[in-house]
Parts: sequence; C-alpha cells; structure tokens
Amino acid sequence: MNNMRKWTIPILFLLVGFVASFAQEAEESLEVDSSAVAKTVNKSSLAAKRADSKLNETLLHKSVLDYTLPPEIKTVAEKCVSGNIDECYFSLKTYENDPQKEVSSAANLELAILSLQRGLVSQAVTYIQQASSLNSEDPFIELTKGWILLSAGKYKQARQTFDHLLYLTADFEYVSSAKMGTALAWYFSGNKEEAAAAFQYVYTSNPYAISFVSYMLGKIASEMKPSRHLAPVFLQQSLSHDEKNYPAVALYAKLVEKEKDKRQAWQYYATLFSLDPQNKELAAKVEKYGESLGDKSIDYLFYLRLEQPIVHELESTPSESVRMALYANREQIPQQLKQVAFMSSGTARITDEKLGEVLRFPAYIVKTIEFNPQTKGVDFKNAKGQTEFSSVRPFRIQAEQSHKTLLVKDIHATSIFSADLSDKELKGTLIVVPTEDGFQLINDVYAEDLIPALLATKVQQITNESALEALAVVLRSALSQAVTEHAQDSYHITDNDEQFKFKGINLIFKTLLEASKESAKIRLTQTQAGSYDSCGVVAANAIENTGNKPAYVFSPANISKYMLSNPPADLYARPQDPTQWASIKWIYLYPAKDIQSRIAYKQNIGKLKAITPTHFSPNGRILGMRFEGTKGTYQTTDPQEIMFILSAGSMRSNFFDIVPFYKGKTIEHVLVRGYDTGLGEGLCLQGANGLAKQGQDYMAIIKYYFPEARIIDTTTGTIN
Repeated sequence: MNNMRKWTIPILFLLVGFVASFAQEAEESLEVDSSAVAKTVNKSSLAAKRADSKLNETLLHKSVLDYTLPPEIKTVAEKCVSGNIDECYFSLKTYENDPQKEVSSAANLELAILSLQRGLVSQAVTYIQQASSLNSEDPFIELTKGWILLSAGKYKQARQTFDHLLYLTADFEYVSSAKMGTALAWYFSGNKEEAAAAFQYVYTSNPYAISFVSYMLGKIASEMKPSRHLAPVFLQQSLSHDEKNYPAVALYAKLVEKEKDKRQAWQYYATLFSLDPQNKELAAKVEKYGESLGDKSIDYLFYLRLEQPIVHELESTPSESVRMALYANREQIPQQLKQVAFMSSGTARITDEKLGEVLRFPAYIVKTIEFNPQTKGVDFKNAKGQTEFSSVRPFRIQAEQSHKTLLVKDIHATSIFSADLSDKELKGTLIVVPTEDGFQLINDVYAEDLIPALLATKVQQITNESALEALAVVLRSALSQAVTEHAQDSYHITDNDEQFKFKGINLIFKTLLEASKESAKIRLTQTQAGSYDSCGVVAANAIENTGNKPAYVFSPANISKYMLSNPPADLYARPQDPTQWASIKWIYLYPAKDIQSRIAYKQNIGKLKAITPTHFSPNGRILGMRFEGTKGTYQTTDPQEIMFILSAGSMRSNFFDIVPFYKGKTIEHVLVRGYDTGLGEGLCLQGANGLAKQGQDYMAIIKYYFPEARIIDTTTGTIN
C-alpha cells in the first residue's frame, strides 16, 4: 500500500470512519456533569450518558408481542397485500361494529392506522378511541392511541395516553415507545427542556434508539442558544451509531455554516447534494462554498487516489465474461467522462475494432484519454500531452499478460458528484466507448476474476469463511443471470449496482480469493440470486433469521407492532455491540418540505397531506406508495423511488412504517421506523455470518436462504 496517496478528507456521510474518528471525543464530551449542564438549559440535561452496552439482555429481548388476528381481519388484510388498499379499508369498515369485541376492536385498530395513512386524521382518532373503549386493557391499542393523538397534534392528550400505558404494562418495547412518544410530544409542543429530559431516559435505556435520540438531543441543543455548543457533539455521536442518519448530516451542515467554516460547510452540503443532485438549494450551497476551494474541491471528497497499481499481478481464472460499465450514477447510468488517466502493471496494447492493434506501451507509464468536443472522439495522449492515437470508434486496452492489471485513475466527469470517481485497479480488458458528450468505460472481465472484488465491497468486517463462500456463490449466480438477461446490451452490469458494487481489485485480500475459489463448486438456478447486508426476523421471502420465530402475520397494525418489537436474543445477524444495531433497527425524522421538494422533481403536489402505502410484499415490505398533496397526487410502485422521495435514498430498506406529524391539515414532519437493509431478498449477509458462527458450512447457509433453489454441482453437473 506504499503507492497509495494520502486519502483526502472525506465527506462525513460517505465514510463511517470520518465520523468514528470523533467518537471517542464525542463520548468524552458527553460524560459531563448533568447538574452543570442543567444550569445552562434550566433543569434539563442535554448531556446524556452513553447507553450501557450491558443492559439486561433478558429485558431487551423479551418478546411479548402477539401478532394473532381474528380470522375475519386476517382475510381482509390479505387485500392490502395484493394492492387493493381501498378495498381493504372499506372491507374493514364492515367489521367496525361487529358484535364480537375481539373482531370489532381489531377492525377499529386497523382502520385507525389506515385512516392516518390516508390523511383522515380525525377519523383515525375516532377509530382508535373506539378500539380503546372496546379493549381498554390492550397495551398496543393504548400505545397506538398515543401515537395517533401525537400525529394529530393533540400533544397533551398524547402524553396522558402514554402515561396511562405505564399502568397497563411494564414490557420494554411498550414503555420505551411511550417514552419516545412523550419526548416528541414535549418537543412539538415547544417545551424543549422537558423533551430533552424525556429523550435522555430513552437514550440511557434503549440501545436501538441511540442514533435517533442523539440526533434529537442535537436538534434541541441547536435550538437553545445556551446549549448550542453541545449540538455538534450529539450529531457526531448520532452518526457514529448510524452513518445513514440523513437529517443529522443536514443539521450538521447548517451548524458549520453558521460557524462560517467554509470547508466543512462545503463537505456536508456536498454530501447531501451527492444524494439529492436535483436539489437547487443544495446546488447553490455547494457552488457558494466551493468557490473558496476552487479546483481543489474534489480533494475534499472521499475519492480514493492511487499512484500505481497495488495488486500488480493476479492469476486469471478463465470463466464467463462479464461486461461491467464503470462510473455509473445512482440510476445505474454510466457517466460521460471527459478525461481519464491509466497505467498497466505490464506491457499493454490498444486494439481498434477496425484497425486492429494500433499502439503498445510499457508498464507503469501514465497515459491519458481526453474527450475531443470538436471531433466527438477521444485522443490518447502521453505524459507530455502529445496525441498518440485518436478514435471515434470503441477501442480496447489490455495488458499483454493475463495476470497483469490496469489502473484507471484521475477521472474527470461533467460533475464531481456524477458518480464515485475513485481510482480503480482492474483485471481483463478496458473498453473505451466514445459518445456525443464524452466517453464511457466498460470493463470486460472474467466472472471469477471479478467475484473477489465484489466480495470486498460487501463483507466489511465479516471474515468467517463459510459466510464469504456463501456470498461468493450468490454473486457468481447473480452475475450469470445478469449476463443472460442483458446478453444483447452493451454491458451486463454497472459498478454501482446494489448487488455488484465494485471499487477495484485493489481491495481484495487472500481470504476473499480463497472463498471465491472454494465456492466455485456450486451454482444456484431457478431462483433470483441476490443479497442484502443485515436482517431482522422477517425477510421478504418468509425466511426467518432466528430460532425464536414469532407467529407474525401481515396487517397494517402488525407492521407497526413489528417495528416496535426488539430483535430476539438469538437473531443470527445480531452485532456484538448492542449499541450498533442501526443496520437492523432504525428511526429517522424527515421534514415534510424535503419530501415535497423531491416529489416536485416529477410533479408539484403542493403541501403534503397523506402518505399511503399501496402495495406490499406478503410480509409487509412497502412496494408502492401514494403521496397526496394540496395540489395533486403522486404514486409510485418503485421501492427505490419511495426511499429516494422520503430520504434522498439514504433509508436502509423498504420495510418500515410511517407516523406523520400534522400541523393543521398538512404534514410537517414524518417519522419513519424501520427494520433491516435493502429489499430483504436472497442471502442476508450478517445472518449468514451468524449461521457460520454456529458451525454451518456454506452449502447449509445457501440451502437455508434459498430453500427452493436448484443447486448445480459445477464439476459433475448434478443437481441437488
């Protein structure tokens, strides 16, 4: 690694390590005397102690939540899954006055939640009060009542309801949620001191909520002049526990802007802009603070820069060829590049599709490709800037020896935010494709040479061999499927695909090579091969990642109940540190105005009035959503678009519920409570790691997560 340049200062949101570097300082800053802080904020301690990572495990993981539904309600709930959300709603109404209390209370509970989602706030209040009167001893109904009253802006009634809940149950999930609701009720009613005190209780008792509560404490501190100096500390801690907390980054950007720190302001606004590149306000901020940095602004992004190839040599394994487009944006569109430099670790040659071999150059010599706007072609130049070859046709760059590598570096695109413009070391052939506005790069590479690098971007801290081997099987199968599905296209995958994140073979190490080689013995067919990072109990395909399986069945109310539940103690994906659960269980608070602005990229619907899930997976993952505003309605059935609209794409998964907070007839904030990552389909990587720790080999892990798949032995051709 001696050839690596010093990494530039990274954007906070894009690199956990940057946040983590402040973690110790942040924790120490938080360990202040609460009485001293109380003098600053009038009897309210904004300086909460770090949550005890050794909280009573039995208490945390005690499962008391009952997902049982009356048969009538269960049948109706199935209409919600199928996308008939309106039919589901009106079918439930036929049971709101059912003579059986069990049925009528359940129907009114479901109607209350659906009414809130449809923007019928007063009806939601009526339904939940009716459910409560029918079943006054049910703690979940009482808790839901508190949250609906909070959503409706009835803050005093919400607090009273949350207080009453404590007489019905002492179970951790209910009490913690009630305390969270109480804190938010105080905050939205304007009493920030009481809110801070209530949030402190949640902070010290609930390790799953640390990031959200730290954000709220930072938000409160930023709004109280005597305590404003504490806000950055809380926000740093929030991000050290959950780097995906977009609102924390947004608030931090405003704080450093007030401090007139132009460099940090640019970094944080650049982070937000890279996620939401159509946002004109963010674009103006980036331009304003970027002026002081000039051409050096890209140096303050976390883009890896390499002087020379790191791997140098890597034996190739002949296998299926994969064409991977490089430098794709979040929409999987390869960017039009203007200039790129590269070098080879061995003698390399350039081959034109018509002229054949046109140029050969030695190892470790930097060459440059530049787009020529006059000719609409590209010029291949040496270190002195002299053109050695020009072309308007695609051409190929390849090391003569298959075990040598190519380094692509110093990439220039129209925008430094267009894609991750890091340097990348490659195997195989680099195809340069001139276009009208620049050129694109495609890496033609053997699948077996690509898999270790794809593993490297996914495994993070996972080193268990069986888990790595299982993921390699999934990647190999997914690559084969992509090649088949896109056989007629110019490329099969991009380097920014959620399944195939590629940052270069420079990231691989021996364990990954061994895992890739060992796992080549089998391949999956007749299944959609895929993976996601972390999982709660309920996956999209009914796989349950625990031996302590709850009797979960879908309904709108049961989704909320599941989001309330704590993960069981034997969850396969559990982290060692109980304060680092953000990839499994998370909470975010988004301003409605930001959601409205992102919808406006497609359609101006005015102020937000309702957010209604319209399509679900069988277990309740959100596949479609309707956004109703004062000027119109926008609807989508794309989970990725839903997550972009709500969070600029920073949300972890599509398994969540929503609590809108109204001000009058329109929504002012949206609370999102969610579980796990991605779309919950295929191999759960952290779950695979947990199974591997129990002694399961990679074949057993594959069978667990793909029970219906056919497994082909690649050496014998037999099918398991």
